[in-house]
Amino acid sequence: MGSTSSTGWIESLTAGKHVGPALVFGGREVGAVELARAARQTLGRLDGLGVEAGDVLGVLAPPSIEGVALVHALLDRGIVLMPLNARLAEPEQRLALEASGARFLVVSTASEDALARRLAENAGCGLLRLETFDDASPISGVCSPEVSRASELFAHRERRLAESAALVVRTSGTSGQPKGAVLGLDNLKASADASAALLTSRSSDRWLLCMPLFHIGGLSILFRSARGGETVLLQDRFDPIAVSRSLEEEGVTHVSLVATMLERLLEARGVRRAPTSLRCVLLGGGPASASLIARAEALGYPIAPTYGLTEAASQVATWPPHRGMSSRSSELEALPGLELRIVDDRGRVLGPDQEGEIQLRGPTVMRGYLDDPVATLDALRDGWLSTGDVGRLDRAGRLGVLDRRADLIVSGGENIYPAEIERVLGEHPDIAEAGACGVSDERFGARPTARVVMRPGRPFDRQELLAFCRTRLAAYKCPVDLAPVASLPRNATGKLMRRRLLDPQKDGEVSAPR
Repeated sequence: MGSTSSTGWIESLTAGKHVGPALVFGGREVGAVELARAARQTLGRLDGLGVEAGDVLGVLAPPSIEGVALVHALLDRGIVLMPLNARLAEPEQRLALEASGARFLVVSTASEDALARRLAENAGCGLLRLETFDDASPISGVCSPEVSRASELFAHRERRLAESAALVVRTSGTSGQPKGAVLGLDNLKASADASAALLTSRSSDRWLLCMPLFHIGGLSILFRSARGGETVLLQDRFDPIAVSRSLEEEGVTHVSLVATMLERLLEARGVRRAPTSLRCVLLGGGPASASLIARAEALGYPIAPTYGLTEAASQVATWPPHRGMSSRSSELEALPGLELRIVDDRGRVLGPDQEGEIQLRGPTVMRGYLDDPVATLDALRDGWLSTGDVGRLDRAGRLGVLDRRADLIVSGGENIYPAEIERVLGEHPDIAEAGACGVSDERFGARPTARVVMRPGRPFDRQELLAFCRTRLAAYKCPVDLAPVASLPRNATGKLMRRRLLDPQKDGEVSAPR
């Protein structure tokens, strides 16, 4: 029988902060008391299976009421949640389960039965299925004798994670192979509370959650709502028509998007202005073009440009929308309790307006990478997290994010930031999206190249576009090659994967066939 001690997480759901439902999904409103009861029922079943604090449960399931109840149940018991990306190929999902030493894989009733069994058996873990919310327990039993025996063997293996861990999130892999960032409950609480303070959140807020729940950006909304009492309006995926309808009909006050989502939302809504109820569009997932932000703000969308990363439990620095619409993505304010600094290649702290690597310190910083002490030591030194991102701080301590260090193009001794090229190309009226990266060059070391997605019905004119760049960029920053593509390579959270611009099979996330 597993330990039944509680972290008090479920109690936070029923602490009287909610003035509306805790969760709305598929037209059904779920109150805080009802959601807490479902979480406790889930714990009852897990206790019967002998699951203990520190055990890892991999979850491969679409958003649902019972899935949210499971998340709250695991946080309450100190059982480690590891959400799996449904878009990854089967071998990648299996490797994630194996690396974590997961005791069970949790899938939905709609999951392909053969795939679920294969994953669990090959990873040596048990298999559980989420049932409907109306059932006595949201979690069913072990599916097959083979998987059951594999689960029993787990008791003889050394537990992989300390009981202080709460969450393992696979990093998006934009700069290499994904790693598992280990976050504690204290990290999640600190992030939720600091975000609420910076955004001046209140319990009457209604957060539209259309981000994937295998990503820290989506999960953080659940954590924030549990702490602050906001209502979560959950959608099973991002659909611009559904998001637009929700904005108009459900009193949405906050929504988190990445740039590609915002672009699609504006296309779906045309010239319609943002509803007056909307107070914040948290825009993260990488740089957004100034033209995109300007278009949104002209229609009344309160854009809050945001910098964050999995290793710091999501949000790190933001331009708070209550300060006024200004498109100041280069002047982001750190969350309360977080310290930021800029260092050079030798780790020396740089002064205001000097460019270097962004480092941060504070209560949201991860424990480390799962079973990767070398990567952990490289990322964490003396409490400071090395982000691998390039930026600068102004004299007021506000952050400007320039690019990822791994994507930096060094050409003839000059630094070129792909994001700068992408922003310029994104300002062209015929271009919907742009991606830039470096290509090897014998004389200069590297030269910039770019790929663009044209707007429907707009012709591609290489010479005209290159001339457009030359009027806005220094000569050494202008792409030496420019080509049209149907779409840019992005991971499941919408981040541009520059390493795959020229070679779609290069390292990074690989989506399963659809």
